[in-house]
Amino acid sequence: MATEIHPLTVELIPALAAHFGRHRNESGVNDIHFMPFLPDDPQGPRGASVDCAFLPLDKCGWQRWFCAQDMSTGNIVGHVDLKSDPLQSSMHWCQLGIGIEGAYRGQGLGERLMSRAIDFARHHEELEWIELRVFANNTPAVSLYQKLGFKTVGVLRDRFRLRGQSIDDIVMVLSIGKTV
Repeated sequence: MATEIHPLTVELIPALAAHFGRHRNESGVNDIHFMPFLPDDPQGPRGASVDCAFLPLDKCGWQRWFCAQDMSTGNIVGHVDLKSDPLQSSMHWCQLGIGIEGAYRGQGLGERLMSRAIDFARHHEELEWIELRVFANNTPAVSLYQKLGFKTVGVLRDRFRLRGQSIDDIVMVLSIGKTV
């Protein structure tokens, strides 16, 4: 399956929304959760904010999205996003989120998406840290993040409970700039 990675454009937002719907429905299948929401939870992820996705990086609330598109179908099948911290005093940090539909996992797409986001951040000197969170039972994702240089800085035990399943949340960071 040939996939290409593109920065989010206004034209891609409907395809990205469709991807979120498909991806969201996969969480919890076989008791493997990768987001802290059940598929029908109205508090679930809302996706890209058109108002924030194109803000300059010196404005609180900025977001940057990169989409993996299956070139045979035109569908968005994976994404990675970087989001600023909401506090001006923490603008040297950003948070990373990633999601890949099941049929596209295990093919290197996650590493390609992550590398694109890390490269973007490294080319913006105002950014010095990338933070992410990952469920402890998502061992393929934890391994990928470690391979890319992320370090575990904490584990939130029993952070989420979905359908009676206790889920630990790992906090990982990557230093991409000068640190004090």
